[in-house]
Formats: sequence, structure tokens, C-alpha cells
Amino acid sequence: MTRAFTIGPFQLADSQPPLFLAEIGSYFNGDVDLAAGMISRILEAAKAVPEQPLALKTEILNDAEICLPGDTTETYMAKDGRKRVENYRELIERKVVPLEGYARLFKLATDAGVPLIVSVYDFVAVDFAVAHGAASIKIPSSNIVHIPLIRYAAAQGLPLLIDTGRSTLGEVHRAVAIARAAGCSDIVIQHSPDGHPALPKAHNLRLLQTYRDAFQLPVGLSDHHMGLEALYASMALGAVLLEKGVHVDASELDQDISHSAPIEKLEGILRSVYETWHLLGSPYRDPETKIEGVIGTSQRQCLVAKADLRPGDVISYDTVRFAFPRRGIPVEQWDLVDGWVVTTSVRANQPLQWSDVQQRTV
Repeated sequence: MTRAFTIGPFQLADSQPPLFLAEIGSYFNGDVDLAAGMISRILEAAKAVPEQPLALKTEILNDAEICLPGDTTETYMAKDGRKRVENYRELIERKVVPLEGYARLFKLATDAGVPLIVSVYDFVAVDFAVAHGAASIKIPSSNIVHIPLIRYAAAQGLPLLIDTGRSTLGEVHRAVAIARAAGCSDIVIQHSPDGHPALPKAHNLRLLQTYRDAFQLPVGLSDHHMGLEALYASMALGAVLLEKGVHVDASELDQDISHSAPIEKLEGILRSVYETWHLLGSPYRDPETKIEGVIGTSQRQCLVAKADLRPGDVISYDTVRFAFPRRGIPVEQWDLVDGWVVTTSVRANQPLQWSDVQQRTV
């Protein structure tokens, strides 16, 4: 049975809407004022759709020394196909934010009562996230092999998100085992498709089922699709947590923005996610449950006399026809009453009642 637990006030379970992580990452490129404005807009969207669980997702990138200088480059693209190649150390340097800047941003979320989920790259970030009210810590995909970081983060007493990236099943197993050995049982395995952005054929969303079955843990999606379809498809495959980047200008040419969503569309996305969860519904149907919102009716048929029937007439296709609505013996009882006899007079085109028939005696 898949483990169920909470992140902040929200339970991760099939019976609850998925937790949506609105990701601001490092899209704001060190501009804390811009990031604060993004958070305010995310909180507005959350208030507009209060039935849909939402958490704020970001990362702590406060020290450029996390990346060695050199000639390593990063290639990224805009939604329209424009590409840019940038020195990776320089990219990191322009995205670094001092810890006091993160403190300001984190306070916006915690003051609003919105859970905060933080990606970490070193021990300092873990300590800072815990001290500033993070509801969960995320191990980003690049760190799924970072055994010391996983062990340290897992020992903090918070739920842990493990982003799988391009890892093997064995690497995911090792990361989960390390986290469990460090005392963390509340783990989400987050599927991360291949590519930024990822082509549809590179998504392999059925891995969600593989992870869920293999580890008996909740699964989620780190969405790398330019559109929104992956969010909804992953819910049908068992995802109880959805992460999607949002940006004030999703057409900008910068790292990861190609698969982010315009922040002004967040409210509509939240509504669609919530409605999709309702569409998935229950794995069984209770016919006695009253259906809400029904305008028409669902009609079934019953047995009707083809002509005037007299006591002793035998029920058969020659004497009975079928019609709706079901005002007499239900048609699904045909195999039971076929060959029975009529005990009272029934006029043509009248439904047969149970009091009109009896089993034929030999």
C-alpha cells in the first residue's frame, strides 16, 4: 500500500487533490523584488482557487562556489526555438541570491500559510530551509547521487522530495534507501522527464507507475513540457504532486523558462488541475449514490405485455416486449422470468409487475 503523509496541511493521497508546486526557482535572476512580486501573484491565484492545494517551490542558490570555474557551458532555449549557450559558472553567478534575500522571500510564503518546498545543493541550504520554515526539502535531479546531501537532508525530520532526473532505477533505489536509513519515511519520488524542455516522446510518464509500485511511495511530476498536458496525464498515472515553473515572461530566453507557464495563467491551471482530479474520481461506482449536477435521466427498460395477457400465458418473446422507463419487472431479470406464467390479466402495453407472474411448475 502506498504510504500517505502530509506536506504542510496537505495530504498526499489519491483521495485528495494533488499538491501543486508553483515553481519560481531562480527565474528572477537575483532580483528579489521581482521574486517577491511573483510570490504575491502566486498567492493571489491560490486564494482564487482555495480548493486546490498549492505550495510555493523555489531553491537556495546563495554561493557561486557551488560551481567550479571553467569552460563548461549550458544550452537552453525559448518556447519559439531560439537557443543560447552560456558559460555555466557565469549563469550561476547571475542567479545567486544572498541568504537574507531568501529570508525575505520565504517569509512571504510562511506568513501567508502557504507551504514552502526548497531545492538544496549543500548543507548550508538545508539548514537555512529548515530554520526558515520549509515544509519539505527537495533533492534536485543533479543531486540524486549526492549521498552525503541526501543523508543530511533526510535527517532533518521533514518530508523529502527526490527528483529522479535521468537516473537509473538502481540509483533511485539507492537514494531512497539512504533517506530511509537516515530516518526519513515520508518520501516523494518525483519523475523528471528527459530534457529542458522535454519532447513528448521523452516524457515516459509510465515511470510514475513503476516508481509507485517498486517503492510504495507517493509519486509526483517535475513538469518539463512546454504545454500543460503532462500535468493532467500524470495525475491519471498516480501523481499526487505536480511541479510547474511559472514566470512573468515565459517567452524569455533563459534557463528552464521554455517549459514554464505564464504566471497570469496560474489561476486557470489550478482550476484545471482540480477539475481533472475530480474527473478521475473513484475506482468503483456505487449505483445508489445520487449523481450531482444531472440534468437528464438514465432510463432502463422493463417487461411490457405485447397483447392482452390472461392467467396461464407463458412469458416469452412472443408475449412480452421491452420499453422504458422501468415501471415494472426490470429487463435484467429476463433470464429469471423467461418461461414463467402470468397469474393475472394484464392489458396490452402495460408493464408486468412481480405480482402478475409466478414461476412455472412442472
